[in-house]
Amino acid sequence: MAASNRWLAIVGALIALAVVAGIVVTSFARGERLYPEGSPERTVQDYLHAVSDRDASKATSYLSPELTTRCEQTTRDGITNRSASSLRATLDRTTYRSDRQAEVQVRLTETYNESPFMGGNSTYTQVFVLTQASGSWRFSESPWPLYCPPPTPNAPLGR
Repeated sequence: MAASNRWLAIVGALIALAVVAGIVVTSFARGERLYPEGSPERTVQDYLHAVSDRDASKATSYLSPELTTRCEQTTRDGITNRSASSLRATLDRTTYRSDRQAEVQVRLTETYNESPFMGGNSTYTQVFVLTQASGSWRFSESPWPLYCPPPTPNAPLGR
């Protein structure tokens, strides 16, 4: 092999190696960002993972004690019987109303049916309201897709 051909082979191999390294780095960089443990964003993230996994017990574990009591009799169908859709969430912003209350605004995209001609998706914004109690953030209002009707006037909670 002539010296010029060897250099061409070496340069070609280096370029191929750089392309492969770029692909590997890009694919690892696209992983999900985990928000800090104990933050309102992480509570929403963990809740949405539970919803995506259709795990109503885990999802409802993120409710405040008051909301848990109010939601005791509420059906969990919104979580457990979700359609065959995939869920993608993007954090838009977090607004702190006080040191104990936060609103986390998330853009949700649901993709339905994986078939190339029958599929569809919808994107919408959802605001989750959380309150800090005993060192952890909990939902203080019914979080999507769970709906717990507000208490009726003069009726005790949980009945």
